[in-house]
Amino acid sequence: MTDALLPNEAPRLGSAEFVAVALLAQGAEAGVTLLTLGVWPVPGAAYGGIAGHLGLTVLLALWLPWRRRRGLDVRLPGLLAVTTLFLGPMGPAATLGCALLFAVFSRYAMGFQDWYLSLFPESQIEPAQELYELIVSGREQAHLAAAESFTDVMAVGTPQQKQAVIALVARHFRPAFTPALKLGLSDADPSVRVQAATATARVEHEFNERWQSLDKAVASNPQDVTTRVALARHLDDYAFCGLLDANREAEVRQKALDGYRACVAMAPDDDEIRHDFGRLLLRLDLVEEAADTLESLVASASDRRLLVWYAESLFRLGRFADLRALCARRPEILGPDAELPDTLRGVIGLWNGLAEAA
Repeated sequence: MTDALLPNEAPRLGSAEFVAVALLAQGAEAGVTLLTLGVWPVPGAAYGGIAGHLGLTVLLALWLPWRRRRGLDVRLPGLLAVTTLFLGPMGPAATLGCALLFAVFSRYAMGFQDWYLSLFPESQIEPAQELYELIVSGREQAHLAAAESFTDVMAVGTPQQKQAVIALVARHFRPAFTPALKLGLSDADPSVRVQAATATARVEHEFNERWQSLDKAVASNPQDVTTRVALARHLDDYAFCGLLDANREAEVRQKALDGYRACVAMAPDDDEIRHDFGRLLLRLDLVEEAADTLESLVASASDRRLLVWYAESLFRLGRFADLRALCARRPEILGPDAELPDTLRGVIGLWNGLAEAA
């Protein structure tokens, strides 16, 4: 994809020809200027000077396509033609100065094509390198912890470290990585901002491509529940990625909700579909429907997150007696002896205490 957008080979500079033409233009414009100012007592000198200036500009304009046909660069020659038209003898002088600076800085400056390709190199990653990146990005254990590390790097890291993080996030994007990308979009370094914007566009493009593919699959076989579920989950993930504006996010969530409803109607006994459907309902503040959807899964649920979502829906509905009973119903997951994250231990412990007191 990148190769199709960027040229494979830069045009030849043709520096010697350019310098010769620029010097000739400089001399011609100097003579034309003197003639126009009446330094030389020639009848009709002013008109002759203007005609000479316009004629030289036309010749420079005709010179550009001739260079292009021969595969030579036309950037500096184009600048020469424009500056000569508007600045007279100062135009060739200024353009020669630009050419000198270009020659100096091009010795060590990275070209745009090389810089752009370096943002997201399309290379085959060795298994050891892939494993290393998985560990660094936190996918082996918890990508949320990795997201915090990425955010720290984006806040206080060097431009090179920030660019490395953005490249890694773009390859292994998770919604938890969105804050790091947003920090990149507002970074003081323009190269970091450009790379973050490119990464954001890349992530959104991949989401949209997958969306279109699944949408076509559903349209071709509307009775296929598996494809419908994949589309609904993809839209749910897309809305949850944090890269969309509020209106777009609401639109995508509504499409995901409609998709889940259709899937539940087609496969009412599929617990995984009801699990994802209930989670989305809770995110959309449809709390009562979320509680009704998740309640039938409580007895068989092995995923603590489902019980936490159900507990949240009970709390938001004010059904505190049911919330206390939930801890007693599933003590192996929500009981006082269950292994819980620190963020949940205190809350669940409180309701366990209330359940025992009751």
